[in-house]
Amino acid sequence: MEPNVQTSQNVEFVTKKEVSMRKLLNIIGIFIFGGLAITNVTNPLLSSELTREFLLFIGGTAIIYYFLVNIYFIGQIGRKIVLIILSLLVCFSIFMAFYLATNSIPH
Repeated sequence: MEPNVQTSQNVEFVTKKEVSMRKLLNIIGIFIFGGLAITNVTNPLLSSELTREFLLFIGGTAIIYYFLVNIYFIGQIGRKIVLIILSLLVCFSIFMAFYLATNSIPH
């Protein structure tokens, strides 16, 4: 009489799926830009023109944010593209700061 011994067992572990960094950054973006849009409801601007400009600003920055986040996760080329675009945005921001400091508009 021989004992019936099993040397290996097939066991499946079910784990919760982790949230990827890409998905996390997209969710964070929803909260950021949604919160900015809600500020227009809680503290309305004085004119409809200012409200339109504010919402266009939020929309433009949201497009840039989501574009950069999703391009970054394409691969190594995506990371290089994001680095180049961010470098150009930094240079443009510094240029505009000096330009506006030297060429102020009289009120």
